[in-house]
Amino acid sequence: MKGRNYIMAQINNKAVRSLSKLMEAGFDSEKAVMAMTMDDILALPGISVAEIGMINKIQKAVKANKVITLLCGGAEEVTGTADSK
Repeated sequence: MKGRNYIMAQINNKAVRSLSKLMEAGFDSEKAVMAMTMDDILALPGISVAEIGMINKIQKAVKANKVITLLCGGAEEVTGTADSK
């Protein structure tokens, strides 16, 4: 469209990798992700502290219906840490 500036969204690869780990472990729906306990998260094979944080962001995104926003790099918007406009 003429006269508009568009910014290409960057895919949040860390979120995608963490989401892939969840799916491989059988947490393959919004309901399953929301029902995860800390014990479930810690039991994931090869989980890192950074991935635990990302899983927390994924859970917040699911709750807020903003998974696409998270995957497109809008983690601050999902977690409420961005400045309001």
